[in-house]
Amino acid sequence: MRRPRGLHFYLDPLMDERLATLLADLERAESLAGADLHRAARRAAWLGEFTTAQLAEFLNAVAAMPLPLSAAADRLLANWLLGAVRARRAAMRVPQVKASEDSQILPPLERLYRGLASASAARGQLLAWLSTGGSAAELALLGGLLLEDPPQGDEEVVQALAPLFQRQRTQAALLFPRLLHAMSSPALAAPVLDLANFLTREKIVAQHPAGEVAPELVSLLGELVQTLLILEERPAEFGDSPQELSRRVARGVALAVSLCDALAQIGDKSAIAKLYQALRVGHRRLRTEAAAALARLGEETGVTELVQLAAEPIARLRVLTYADELGIMEKIEPQFATPEARAEAELCVWLAEPTQYGVPPTSIQLFDHRKQHWPGFDEPVDCFLFEFQYLVTVDGQEQSFSNIGIAGLLAHAFAADLGDVPPEDIYAAFAGWHAQHEDIREHDVGRLSKSERLEVERLKRRLSDEGYAAIEPQRMGYFFGEKALIATARRQDVSGIAIADFKDTYFFPQRHSRRPIGVEEAYSIYKGRKLLKVFNR
Repeated sequence: MRRPRGLHFYLDPLMDERLATLLADLERAESLAGADLHRAARRAAWLGEFTTAQLAEFLNAVAAMPLPLSAAADRLLANWLLGAVRARRAAMRVPQVKASEDSQILPPLERLYRGLASASAARGQLLAWLSTGGSAAELALLGGLLLEDPPQGDEEVVQALAPLFQRQRTQAALLFPRLLHAMSSPALAAPVLDLANFLTREKIVAQHPAGEVAPELVSLLGELVQTLLILEERPAEFGDSPQELSRRVARGVALAVSLCDALAQIGDKSAIAKLYQALRVGHRRLRTEAAAALARLGEETGVTELVQLAAEPIARLRVLTYADELGIMEKIEPQFATPEARAEAELCVWLAEPTQYGVPPTSIQLFDHRKQHWPGFDEPVDCFLFEFQYLVTVDGQEQSFSNIGIAGLLAHAFAADLGDVPPEDIYAAFAGWHAQHEDIREHDVGRLSKSERLEVERLKRRLSDEGYAAIEPQRMGYFFGEKALIATARRQDVSGIAIADFKDTYFFPQRHSRRPIGVEEAYSIYKGRKLLKVFNR
C-alpha cells in the first residue's frame, strides 16, 4: 500500500488504504482546491461506512497528528464526522453500540476532542456522535466534556444537543441535574435550560430538573432583564462592535426566554415581579414568553399582553400556540388566526433567523395569493406571496430594501430582487427551487465529462444561432431526461441569464437592480414553469 508522505508516524501497517487517504487529505488540506477539495469532501461517505473499530482507529490516527488542526483541515474533518453522525442516526433502529464498543471508541474520541481548538467545528460533530448514541457511557462523557471543555460556538452546541430532543429523549434525563452546572458557559446556558424545559413539557421527567434551583433562576432572570434594558437604552456604553453587541443581545434574549419558560413550568410565583420587568424589554420574543409565563401563573396581564402581541407577525405563531394551550383562543382577533395571517408570520420568522436577515422586516403586505397544485403535495395548497421591506440607516441616511417571499407551504426568499417579475414566474421560481427529485439535478460545467461537454457546446451553438453573444456556460441542468444549458449571455446589448434546451431558449434579463436574477433563480424559474404547468393542467 502506498503511504502518503509525512504519515509514517501515524499509520499502523495494517491501516486500510482509505484511512491513509483521509489522513493525507487532512495533512494537505490547506492546499486542496477545486476538484481535489470536492473529492476530499465526498469522502464523508467513507466514515459513514466505517465499523466502530475502523472509526476508533481513524480517531486515534487523527488525534496523533499535530493538533490543533489548520482551519481548512478542521472544516474537512467536521464534514467527514457529519457523515458518521448521519449514518449512526440512520442505523439507530438496530441495537445500540455495546459496552465493549463504547470502551473501544470513547477514549480516542475524548482525546481528539480535547486536542482540537476550542473553536473547532469538528468538536460539535464529536459531541453529536455521543448524543446520537445515547448510551450511559456516551452520555457520561458528553456531560463531562460539556462541563469541563464546552464548545464556544452556538452552532456546535446545537449540533451536540439536537439528538437529545429527538430520538434520545428518555436517556437525556440522565444528564440532569449535573448538566445544570454547564449553564455558566454563555453558549450552553439557554440550550441546557431548553432541554430541561423540553423534558418537563414532554413529561419525560416527573419534576423540572431545575426545580431545586428556582431561586437562582429568578435572580438570573432579573439580572438579564436589567442588562437587556440597558443594552436597548445605552448600547454605546458596552463598547462592543455591532456584531458582538448583536451576539450578546441574542444570547441574553435566548436565555431570558428559557428562564421564563422554566419558571412557568416550575410554577414559582416568586418570579412574577421579574416577569413583569421582562415585559418592558422591546424584544417581542421575550415579551411573548414573559406574557405566557405570567398567564400560566394566573396573571391576567399576561393574557392581555398575549392578545395584543397577536398583531405582531414576528410573535404571532408563538402567541397562537400559547393561546391554544391556555384555552384563550376566543380572545384572539379572528383576523390574526387566518391562513394568510399565519403565512405572513411564518415568513417574518424565517426572515428574522440569524442565517437570513437576522431581524423581522419593517413592513410586510400580501402581494398575491392563489390555491394551486404544488410539487410534493397531493391536494391543492394555499400559496401566499408577500412583499416585505427593510428600512436601514447607513451613514445617517435612511435606505430601503424590498423583495418578494413565499409562505404557506414553505417560507423562502431569494437574494435576487423579484419585485418586477410576474407572479406566475415568482411562484415558478419557488417551485423549481423547492422541488427535489433524483431526476432533477444540475452540475457546474467544469465538472462535466468529455461527452457532456460536447452537449454544452451543442447548446451553446444553439444560443449563438439565435443571436446571443458573450455566452459563458455556467451549469448543465438535467430535468427528467431533458438537458438544459444555463449561461450568462447578452441579447440585443442586454445582459442576462440564457437557458437553452433542445426545444426552446429562454432569457432572463438582468435589469438595473443591485440584486439581479442569477443562475440559481433563472434555472429555478425554468424548472418551476414546467412543474407547475404539469401539476395544474
